[in-house]
Amino acid sequence: MQTSTSNEIIELDPNTGEINLPVQSDSFDTIKQVKLKASNVISHNDFVKINGRYEPTKDGLTKILSSLPISYSWKILSDEVLSLDGGAYAKVKGVLSIHIGETVRDIEGMGVVERNEFSSGMKYSLHNMLAKAETRALKRAIDVAFGSIINWFVKTQLETQPTTQRQ
Repeated sequence: MQTSTSNEIIELDPNTGEINLPVQSDSFDTIKQVKLKASNVISHNDFVKINGRYEPTKDGLTKILSSLPISYSWKILSDEVLSLDGGAYAKVKGVLSIHIGETVRDIEGMGVVERNEFSSGMKYSLHNMLAKAETRALKRAIDVAFGSIINWFVKTQLETQPTTQRQ
């Protein structure tokens, strides 16, 4: 369902209830094409089932972002390593800027990693803590930016398909 006022269009998806923010009508077709391409880029291999829920993998989210005809940038807003209750953790906050035609969307993401998440197989260092927290922040921002496509894919493609199970 589309509602039009002057040169802006508001799109409402009757199945999901998703409301897209108003954009210039000349950018509307470009955005729809990007969404369509994103839905064709992902596959069931880009998801794992964790505690009964389908979650996109980091590689799957990165594939969405890097395979589309869009421009984007990632900027770290803050990063810190702190101590709390005798344990160390790293926190990174960043902003993902996505440019589709004339439309720019900024999405913030925050990632946190605790020291005790590092096992003998993954070497602990401050660099690795911050890098893992940054990866989580970027993953979260991509998930927010393309959440409607991810949710559509899970509902229509994965609920009857077997996937990798992680606990």
